Amino acid sequence: MTVLVTGATGFIGSRLVGALREAGTDVRAMARSDAGAERLRAADPSLEIVRADMGDDDSLRRAAEGCDLVYHLAGSYRGSAAEMHSTHLGGTAKLLGVLPADSRLVYVSSTSVYGWDRPWPADHATPPQPASPYGRAKLAAEQLVAARPDGTSVIARPTITYGPGDGEGMLARAVRLMSKGVRRFPGTGRNRIHLLHVDDLVDALRLLGTAGDGIFVFGGAQATPMEQILGRLAEGAGLGAPSFGLPAAVLRPAAKGLEAVWSLAGLSGEPPLNVHGVDVATRDRCYSWARAEAELGWRPQVAIDDGLRATGAWLAAAQAQAKPKRTVPGFEADAPEGQAAALGFDWRGYFEDNDEGLGTVYERFALADVLDAAMARTGSTSVLHAPAFGMMGIPGLDAVFLARRGIRVGLLDFDAERLEAVRKLWQELGLDPEIHLVPGPDPATWPEKLSAEYDLVFSFAALWWFDDPAAVLDAQARWARRGVLSCVPNKNVFLKMRAKLWHKDLFDRLNEDALDSRLTTAAAERAGYTAVDTGLFDIPPFPDTSVPLAKVLRAALGRSKEPAANPDGTGEGDGEGVWAWSILPFLKGDQPDLDERVYRIGLLERHMPGAIAPALAHHRYILFEPFMPAEPEPAASAAVPTHTA
Repeated sequence: MTVLVTGATGFIGSRLVGALREAGTDVRAMARSDAGAERLRAADPSLEIVRADMGDDDSLRRAAEGCDLVYHLAGSYRGSAAEMHSTHLGGTAKLLGVLPADSRLVYVSSTSVYGWDRPWPADHATPPQPASPYGRAKLAAEQLVAARPDGTSVIARPTITYGPGDGEGMLARAVRLMSKGVRRFPGTGRNRIHLLHVDDLVDALRLLGTAGDGIFVFGGAQATPMEQILGRLAEGAGLGAPSFGLPAAVLRPAAKGLEAVWSLAGLSGEPPLNVHGVDVATRDRCYSWARAEAELGWRPQVAIDDGLRATGAWLAAAQAQAKPKRTVPGFEADAPEGQAAALGFDWRGYFEDNDEGLGTVYERFALADVLDAAMARTGSTSVLHAPAFGMMGIPGLDAVFLARRGIRVGLLDFDAERLEAVRKLWQELGLDPEIHLVPGPDPATWPEKLSAEYDLVFSFAALWWFDDPAAVLDAQARWARRGVLSCVPNKNVFLKMRAKLWHKDLFDRLNEDALDSRLTTAAAERAGYTAVDTGLFDIPPFPDTSVPLAKVLRAALGRSKEPAANPDGTGEGDGEGVWAWSILPFLKGDQPDLDERVYRIGLLERHMPGAIAPALAHHRYILFEPFMPAEPEPAASAAVPTHTA
């Protein structure tokens, strides 16, 4: 007997493939991408692998040919209603159209079909009432499966599935957050979430391969309070216990507002904060697997506390192996011998995974407009980004917009490895910036003059990494002929929440004096510069999603930038999903409309009343000019329209 497994590269799919192979079953594993196929081949070189896509009839027909049993797990969890419809309903319809007439189909659905407002526990006979596009798409696909005119079919509805080996699911993201110092999560922690260990689900699916019909619900021994789930997970990972208190009553209206803005802007997928996500993190639900016990003899074997501790330990070990050690979240430690430890966020991680978050992408375009205005006001024809780090995301890219217009650009840093990585990235974009490596993070060691002169020197969120930001300003003033542009985080409510709830350890090391415009202005005046313009920018219609709020929710809600990281563990895990935001696809020409998409959500910034802006803006700028401005360089730059926001 040949068994086809769709979604074979996903967390559950790969475990099911392994269990079937160990039992001596002939398995045909379906993969959507070359990368997914390679992962399967590396784990089992003799495994039969077929490349196929749920949207392609011919490839599905080849995959299903001659198969007696089909496990259908492929499909994404997040996206718009149309995306969910295409992924689950459309893909399942195509698969049903190519299955051998006498084959058996095990369709892995989800308890998301039940929604929220009902007495708990729900079981196989409970009428579905889905409350999300995913749940509605899963239910529609179930109905297609149930109406299949030939062969036999059975539907499995697992709860959120977890276990060692899942490095991208809800619990993995929670451990990553807690390991970075995040301790505050949405809700009270008392709402129950019904988890299911992957080994128990694989056992259930193997039973359904030969027995049962209709609908079966599978869950762990009992629903577990969120506080216990994250607490046991933290114990296994060797981390401190989390706390709760981000109020759902506040998050839910904010989510509704953001959904409205998202729809108005015509953006695809779901916003980083949405009503369904808040519900997943904070509402109660549990399920009954009594039918599976009565008819299949199935019972979950893995105790929830044991499973969570083991998963936490595995995740901690996997993450420690994957990343260099850090002494303080957000800071780079253990620098190469002889090199001063670098300041700044974990830049290496962004070179491995370019996902910067919507907030970072938005602020890049907002900063581009501020830079354009500063260049025009000072008559500058050259610019130095110094230091070329500070903001979260990929460092050193903020002057790319200017360089593409023919502006001469320099980049300055004291971390040779970071500077070289940035230089190579610029070269991939067809640009060649001037590079300046200074001795170390102490501005007192920086040279009086550089090998090249620049009209404008700017920095973005760099000053507060230094114990003596005035010394940094002094160096910038020495290197600038016509102006210094200082951009720093704005001390608003979001920054205060970040300091207290998400990045306390980080903020203990940052120098918030650098955010005080009075101190900055005084330091610039001592260096011979006077403030000529100041203002607020980066005022999107959402909290600062370049900081962990969206990631906190993503972890608690079971979200992933990978479309296949479903709460029930199904799907392949290949491809880019709605959570992935980066400036690189725009700069490389792969997403030429990204600036227009960001512009649509910049409506609030363009029409923000001045009295309200200080409470909501994420960043502030001050433009300084020397008391005696230098004469402009002979060459003139071309006029360029502003970007967005």
